[in-house]
Amino acid sequence: MSASLARIIGLSASLVSVPLTYRYLGGERYGIWMVLTSFIAVMAFADLGIGNGVVNAISEAYGRDDRQLAREYVTSAFVLLFAVGSVLGLVGTLAYPFIPWVRLFNVASHSAASEGARAFLVLFYWFVVNIPLSVITRVQSGLQKAYWSQIVTALGNILSLLGLLIVVAKHGSLAWLVFASTFGTIVATVLNGWLLFDRNPWLIPEWHDYRGDRAKRLLKLGILFFVLQVAGAVGYTSDNIVIAQVLGASAVAVYAVPQKLFSFVSMIVSMGTGPLWPAYGEAMARGDAVWVRRCFWGSLRASLAFSVPLCTILAFAGPWLLRITMGKSLHAPLSLLIVLGLWGIVASASQPMAMLLNGAGVLKEQAVVATVASIANLLLSIFLTKRLGTIGVCLGSLFTQLAIVFPAGLFMIRKLFMRLDMSHTISDRNSVIPCQIGSGGGR
Repeated sequence: MSASLARIIGLSASLVSVPLTYRYLGGERYGIWMVLTSFIAVMAFADLGIGNGVVNAISEAYGRDDRQLAREYVTSAFVLLFAVGSVLGLVGTLAYPFIPWVRLFNVASHSAASEGARAFLVLFYWFVVNIPLSVITRVQSGLQKAYWSQIVTALGNILSLLGLLIVVAKHGSLAWLVFASTFGTIVATVLNGWLLFDRNPWLIPEWHDYRGDRAKRLLKLGILFFVLQVAGAVGYTSDNIVIAQVLGASAVAVYAVPQKLFSFVSMIVSMGTGPLWPAYGEAMARGDAVWVRRCFWGSLRASLAFSVPLCTILAFAGPWLLRITMGKSLHAPLSLLIVLGLWGIVASASQPMAMLLNGAGVLKEQAVVATVASIANLLLSIFLTKRLGTIGVCLGSLFTQLAIVFPAGLFMIRKLFMRLDMSHTISDRNSVIPCQIGSGGGR
């Protein structure tokens, strides 16, 4: 119950921040902010996929009740990600003076570009600091205790919202606005770390628990997640960048504001399905194929039952909602809202599939599909944006997902279930052998 309340608080804070910041910044400056966040999202692969690898490694160790193995993975992950963050911070600091900000944001005003550049620096260093700290929430997910993370993150969202209100009241710059919006997440992550290690002191990283072979396995797991992250970043988080480069920063807000409205639907679905990732890993380690199959189809039906009516309502009520919250300065055509509604449904349906395949460790196949899909999506989005305007980026993502990702994902899941059924049959046969009674677990 408390975790659900935390999710509602976090989403409410995010919803309030959108009209607050749009009205304060105006179309062009808000567009610059959205481009900045897109650049950071594209850089999400900078952790080399190690963070996602930690989830699988910790859930595997947890399924075996091996505390020493879990601590070795935690320590090794911290060392690796601290090194990654340090190198990235140094490279970004050296490259900063040479970045053509006016061209990057595609704005006519040098003052707007300079303000965006300073804001980027704040956002970049927040991102770098968050790289090693992200191990905390990944471990919580691997231990299936992400509800603590959600509760504390909700408090961080409230802190960030209060910071935004203060900056707006004081008429602060875009850089201060970015700082206020990110400060709460850092505080929340540190508090999450204290809770994690206070309740699980056996997980506290110690240098002598660093293991080269554990780090190597994390890198091996991570490299496949790295490919998935790069593909996802290029294909599905670059929409604002494509619009800025093709149509200009002022056009970004027309897409980004209503897109945020629909993204909350998939965010809610992600909160519900996210814990299934480590749960699938643990269930497969225990050989519980029946639970895996039942849980997947149940989560897919629930995601569709939630997203279809909600996205339909948002699509047709969108013009009224945007007029009430953003004022008359922002006009999003109904056609864009309908396409965003369809994308919201597709994105929500993708979540249960991704959680199952990630938890099962089906990464190589996903990496190949994601690479092909992301390239196709980027090229199609640029082509359609030049001809149709802002609606083009969303159509590119929608077509790619339906034509490539969905069919390939369902094929991989079918193969996975066939393999699980075969393993389950063999296990059933072995279970009738004398002296084997009592082995195994189940849920």
